Amino acid sequence: MDSVRWGILGCGDVVRKRVAQAIVAAPGGLLTAACRRDAAALAAFCQSMSIDKGYPDAADLLADPDIDAVYIATPVALHVSQTLAAAAAGKHVLVEKPMAMSVAECDQMIAACDKANVRLGVAYYRRFYPLVERIGELLRAGTIGTPLAVSAVTATRLDMSPGEDGYWRVALESGGGGALMDVGSHRINVFTHLFGPINHVKAITRRVAADYPAEDSAVVLLGFQAGIVGTLQCHFGADDPDEFVVTGTKGRLIARPLNGDQLIIERDGKTEQEILPPPDNFCTPLIADFNRAIQLGRAPRVDGEEGRDANVVMEQAYRSAELI
Repeated sequence: MDSVRWGILGCGDVVRKRVAQAIVAAPGGLLTAACRRDAAALAAFCQSMSIDKGYPDAADLLADPDIDAVYIATPVALHVSQTLAAAAAGKHVLVEKPMAMSVAECDQMIAACDKANVRLGVAYYRRFYPLVERIGELLRAGTIGTPLAVSAVTATRLDMSPGEDGYWRVALESGGGGALMDVGSHRINVFTHLFGPINHVKAITRRVAADYPAEDSAVVLLGFQAGIVGTLQCHFGADDPDEFVVTGTKGRLIARPLNGDQLIIERDGKTEQEILPPPDNFCTPLIADFNRAIQLGRAPRVDGEEGRDANVVMEQAYRSAELI
C-alpha cells in the first residue's frame, strides 16, 4: 500500500487543530473523508481541508471502499461501537484517548481488530515527544542512577456549560470521567512506557473549581512493578502547569513543560540543559508511525494493549477514590 487513505469520525477541536493537518503532513497517508453530524460544520471542515467526501453518518463513511483507516475522535462513549463497526468493515483504527469507557470495552475493541486482522492504535502521542524519548535514553544509560520516583502535574482551565461542544469531556455518561480520564491518561501512558507496569494505585478525586458531573481534580499515587513510586496530579481548574520529574539515586531529570524543548539534568551537584525541539504538530509522528504499521504489517508503537493498560490504571484509581 503506497498511501493509507484516511477517514475521520468526529471533527471537533483536536481534529481541527492538529489531527487533520497531521494526516496531511505525515508520510504515507492521504486525508480522504470526514464525518460529522452537524452538516454545516462538516461542510466548513471539508472545505478548509480540501476533503472531497463528507459524511453526516458514520456508517456511510465506514462503507466507503476508498478508505483504509479511520481516526476516531468522538466522545469516549462512542469509541467501542465505532471501533467494532470499523473493524467489521475492514478498516484500521486509530482511536483518541482514552481508549474506552472501561477495560471491558478495551478488550472488545482489541478482540474485534484482531479477528478482522486490522491494526488498532490509541492516540497517546506524548510518548513520541523528543523530551520523552531522551528521558528514556538517559534512564537506560543510568545517567541519574537507579530511578526512585516519577511525578507529573498537568492542568488546563475549562469553562464549559451543558450543551456546549466538548462538554462530553466532563460528563460521566459520555467521557467516563473528568481530569484524570482526559488529561491524566496521557501521563499514565508515558509512565508505563518509561517504567513498565503499574501494580498499585490509590487516588483522591474532587470537584473543586467547577460544578461538573466529573472530577476537576485528581491526585493518584502509583507503585510500579519495577519498584519505583509515582505521583500524578490532574486539574481542570488551573492555567496549564505542566511538569514531569524523574528522581534517581544520582540526580533528577526535569521537563517543564513536557511538550517544551528543554530538558534539565541535575547530577553530581551540577545542572545541565539539553534543547530538544518538539515537532510543529505533536500528532504527526503518531500518524506517521500508524501509516508505517499498516504498510509493514506490524503493530503501531501505541497499540490497543497500551491503551488498555492506561484504562486499567484509571479504573483502579476511580475505584480507590470511591472508598475515601
